[in-house]
Amino acid sequence: MEFKLKKGDWIFFLVCLALGILAERSFLHGIIGLSYPVFITCFYGVFFWRYRSFSFTNKKLGLLLIASIWLLSLSFFLNSNMVLYMLNILVIPVMVLIQLVLVTYPVENQWHRWPFVQNLFLSVGAAISYVFRFIMYAPKLAVRGLEKSKSATIRKIFIGVAISFPLLFVILNLLVSADQQFGNLLGTIPRWLLALKIEEEVLRTIATAIYTLVIFGILQVLRTSRQPLPSEPLTQKEKMAWDSVISLTVLTLLNMVYLLFVVIQFKYFFSETLKEGYTYAEFARRGFFELLSVTMLNLLIISTLVSFVEKSSKLMTLVIRVFLSLLVFFSGVMLYSAFIRLFMYEEAYGFTFARVLAHSFMIFLLVILCYSLMRIWMDRLSLVRFYIISAIIFYTLVNTIQLDRFVVERNLERYSETGKIDIHYLNSLSYEGVEGLMELYEINPEHPGLSDLLLQRKQDLQYSVKSWNSINMSRRSAEKTLKDLELE
Repeated sequence: MEFKLKKGDWIFFLVCLALGILAERSFLHGIIGLSYPVFITCFYGVFFWRYRSFSFTNKKLGLLLIASIWLLSLSFFLNSNMVLYMLNILVIPVMVLIQLVLVTYPVENQWHRWPFVQNLFLSVGAAISYVFRFIMYAPKLAVRGLEKSKSATIRKIFIGVAISFPLLFVILNLLVSADQQFGNLLGTIPRWLLALKIEEEVLRTIATAIYTLVIFGILQVLRTSRQPLPSEPLTQKEKMAWDSVISLTVLTLLNMVYLLFVVIQFKYFFSETLKEGYTYAEFARRGFFELLSVTMLNLLIISTLVSFVEKSSKLMTLVIRVFLSLLVFFSGVMLYSAFIRLFMYEEAYGFTFARVLAHSFMIFLLVILCYSLMRIWMDRLSLVRFYIISAIIFYTLVNTIQLDRFVVERNLERYSETGKIDIHYLNSLSYEGVEGLMELYEINPEHPGLSDLLLQRKQDLQYSVKSWNSINMSRRSAEKTLKDLELE
């Protein structure tokens, strides 16, 4: 098929070029801040303008994804947690790609099936192919309308420039030898070129071109009408069904093991006794990750059996549902046990971002377990859809809620009770940690090493380079408070 571009496509390419320039200015000039929500807003403005007459599908989930993407980009402006910062650099582009393919996917409400995942990869491949053809044929398309005489003239000009280079080299050397002032004038040109940082500018130009071509390619490809991939036939799904007797046997053995484990857990946490030789902190550290892994494995087993166990007699179906419900109950007890273990560990060693994040993830797993219990008894519910939507909401909330601030407050409360706090860990957090150090300074300015740490942070903030794309409200708040803080 011949590659063709209409006049509107060239205009859109120029718009994408402007987006590419904005992307390079937003992401490759220091730490990202305000520039990310600005870019996302401009990008979706261009997207909706380009697709203004397009009939979108999966609108509800598409709007949820757009809201999540914008909130995640806004976190670069409001928060300063480096873990989430690095993670979102990878997550947001993937979410944007999924959202774009989702709302242009030709099938409504089929986004939780495997053909949609295949379509994601096919869309990326089609965009790469489109960009390659554009690069190959764009020069031909640009000169297609020129007359042969003009084309020949341009070719002769290039030949003349190539011939002139060796002549100019000889002539300039002779003129420099003849006139020293002329030589001094030419000597300023290399210094001027060095001031331009040519290598850096070339790399930035390449980055701008890549951003432009990626945006142009994916938005051009998704506008074309595409046929959905054929779904798996029903007979194939029936072949994947798990035997009910085998499933019941597996559930019975699992529940027996978990029953014994739960009895031991109740002995520990309600009789306040521990295995001899272990402190609470050691006990918590030994079992937390194992219990969390078992809970997630149980969720996989529950979702698999609910989706693929074969339909048999009403009695067998009822028994399997009861045993699945028991598995959910035991999973909930193990999740609670892991929650308590982590809480004990925090009491012994303090609160950190990773531990608070693990606590929030366990709350997310609890919500998943509750919904899975409902799905066991209600066939019309969809597990995969709920898992995907709840995961999007959970990740967005983690970025929206200031977990670093929560960690700082809990550690300050622990300090008021025990007198223990790790100021170096607070310093390693985002700028919320710096504000926590300043609050600690107001409580106890004599704390060992605290004034030196704050003085160092004050100097770092004072001499750091500031630009519009790196504007961050968390940083500005810390700067203002540090500026007003009088260190002894």
